[in-house]
Amino acid sequence: MNLISDAAGVDALVRRVRDAGRYALDFEFLWEKTYAPLPCLAQIAVEGEIFLVDPIEGAPLEPIAQLVDDPEVSVVMHAPSADLTLLAMAHGVRPANLEDVQLLAGFVGMGAGQGLGALMSRVLDVSIDKGERYTDWSRRPLRDAQLDYAAADVADLIELADELWSRAEESGRAAWVREEIVRRFGPDTRWMPEPSRAWRKVKGQGRLNSRDRATLATVAEWREKRAAAINRPASWVVPDRTLIEIARRKPADVAALRRERGLPDQIKGAEAERLIDAVARGASTDPIGMPAAPPSRVLARLDVLGPLSQVIISARANAEGIAPSLIATRDEIHNYLIARITGDGRESPLASGWRHEIAGSALDELTDGRLSLTPLAEPPYLREDRNAE
Repeated sequence: MNLISDAAGVDALVRRVRDAGRYALDFEFLWEKTYAPLPCLAQIAVEGEIFLVDPIEGAPLEPIAQLVDDPEVSVVMHAPSADLTLLAMAHGVRPANLEDVQLLAGFVGMGAGQGLGALMSRVLDVSIDKGERYTDWSRRPLRDAQLDYAAADVADLIELADELWSRAEESGRAAWVREEIVRRFGPDTRWMPEPSRAWRKVKGQGRLNSRDRATLATVAEWREKRAAAINRPASWVVPDRTLIEIARRKPADVAALRRERGLPDQIKGAEAERLIDAVARGASTDPIGMPAAPPSRVLARLDVLGPLSQVIISARANAEGIAPSLIATRDEIHNYLIARITGDGRESPLASGWRHEIAGSALDELTDGRLSLTPLAEPPYLREDRNAE
């Protein structure tokens, strides 16, 4: 392996990657005590060689981030969402030509959410030592065991991707994989936190009324911006449970704010005044209502159709060698059935493309009463019977 700790080394590596047109990438980072991930090491494999780029020792990551944003260069990664969030927050880039081996595996009969070690073992018969998984990557010098662990994450990644792509092509699933990569990692994906939407992640917000929720939106936005400014997790600024109570009680001054249970001592002076201002702004903005629940008769039908729909999707996914969760999650099934029953026009991935071909059309028939199910004792364990109209 090659260790890089300066700009010249990074520039030479980037030129080599661009010439090759394809590389494997992974990051080691820490994210427990900061708002944004702290990059500690970038691992790159290109043309059979491994490079470990050390930003803590002085190697710039910006040129490597720009590679991810280059549509002329294909980047192979495993379960890259956290890495892509790091790149978006630190460098403002998004993937332009991505291959996710975990996603690929889900389309060729290996299940969803497979860890890299499991995939390497099952596909390439390669064993990866995961003993350094919880290491502190920010400390220097790095031990040989840490370097070996980091290198192993990319050493065989391109070979793994090639084998999985071959299986996807043979099964006719490659186009589906590419479609799913765009859906998950394409231009519509949000990688950067949006302060105005931070209230949606606050635990307990579903129990607030519409007026309190409007106040929560402004105080959660204040918290998110404060967290970014001091580079600490949002929950460290003000805990969720305290934020919920502030939205309920709406303290009008700092004295009242200080009486809120769980308010950290560091929220004082000008920052406390900013929080009070956020409370006042929230109290004067339009209420934030939640979508109305479907009528009771619709919910009653969902209680029956929902489990049957999941059975159909599981059976069809097994028959196709696809992880059921790649076709639809429980919430996506729920929303699709509501749309079919009520005609409310809500969008769903089950409504078009390969998902509709595999499962959405069957859910249409089930909802319309044109499909019934019979369990079987042998594979495929389920028979679909079309009813006469």
